[in-house]
Amino acid sequence: MTWIEGTATVLPDRSFDIALMTSHVAQFFVTDEEWDAVLTDLHRALVPSGRLVFDSRDPADRRWERWNPVDSRRHPRLPDGRTVEAWTEVTAIRDDLVTLTHHYLFPPPADAPPADTRPELLSSATLRFRTEARLRASLRARGFVVERVRGGCRNEPVGAGDGEFVVVARAT
Repeated sequence: MTWIEGTATVLPDRSFDIALMTSHVAQFFVTDEEWDAVLTDLHRALVPSGRLVFDSRDPADRRWERWNPVDSRRHPRLPDGRTVEAWTEVTAIRDDLVTLTHHYLFPPPADAPPADTRPELLSSATLRFRTEARLRASLRARGFVVERVRGGCRNEPVGAGDGEFVVVARAT
């Protein structure tokens, strides 16, 4: 396995049997131009018949409706046992774009004076929710043959899984 740091533009031509995009990274390419450029670079970097595998959320699942301070609240633990409050807030929806902010409210250090406020870390992003048809068309337009699209990591049919698309495409 070879890990390369950088964008897809730095990948050498026809050098990889597989390209794997995880953690819904495909949704961070918001414009058609960005998405097309990444697919073009990945196609160039794959050997003939090399595979591109990625996950993306199915917009029909409307996952963003559950991204609110109540339904998305989590309490991860830090190594020292203290708990972080974490939640997601949707701040805008426009067409197939969803803008969100992740909130992480940290407990003060154990030795902090009682008047100290709790530090908060914010992480904002805009995600694009492409339909299965749009994903298939964009892959075809960049020289891929879609071998399969499944609805989750357990190989479920689309719509019967966990609100995901797991896509396997072959470079032609």
